Amino acid sequence: MLTEIEELSKKLHQLEMDWWIHHDLFTFQWWFIVVVNLLFFLAFLFLVDRGRALRMTVAFLLSFIILGTFDQTGQFFGLWSYEHEFIGFTENYNAVDFLAVPSIFALTYQMFTPWRIFLVASLLVCLLNAYIAEPIFVALGIYKLDNWSYTGSFVLLFIVTLLVKSLTDLIGSDKNTEDYRPKSQRTFGNKEKAR
Repeated sequence: MLTEIEELSKKLHQLEMDWWIHHDLFTFQWWFIVVVNLLFFLAFLFLVDRGRALRMTVAFLLSFIILGTFDQTGQFFGLWSYEHEFIGFTENYNAVDFLAVPSIFALTYQMFTPWRIFLVASLLVCLLNAYIAEPIFVALGIYKLDNWSYTGSFVLLFIVTLLVKSLTDLIGSDKNTEDYRPKSQRTFGNKEKAR
């Protein structure tokens, strides 16, 4: 039985690679994936607070790892699938937004540090992603909801933002966290505390 699974797995990988090379690579959808991810990643690199570069890198990497894990799990259980992929031979780069969403989540973490403000910002980011970006990817034939919904994506993305913020805060915790925020946010955060 194990040998049969291995043989079928090899055949599946070969078929997937043939499909990717002959029917996916350099198509409009493939270029769309490249451009979207490149633009958001460059925005992250351009907007990242250099004083908190390590913490922002942690937030980005945690987002990438957690989203990648959920993505692979959802694909394995047939919840969603990708008709087009950036790289056909690795699971980590097959999501249409493999760099875009981690970039957005890390920048959200950077710009909205206090929990109350972060929750509101994360809700908006997740709503935009689930109900605007995902339907565009579905309409372009890049992403397919097999046994999943946009609402499920919204809930899952919101949970991921909470995990990323909690873990990044935990990893980078110190007594004076506010000192790492830009001056404009420190002032806003102090007003929040006064309330």
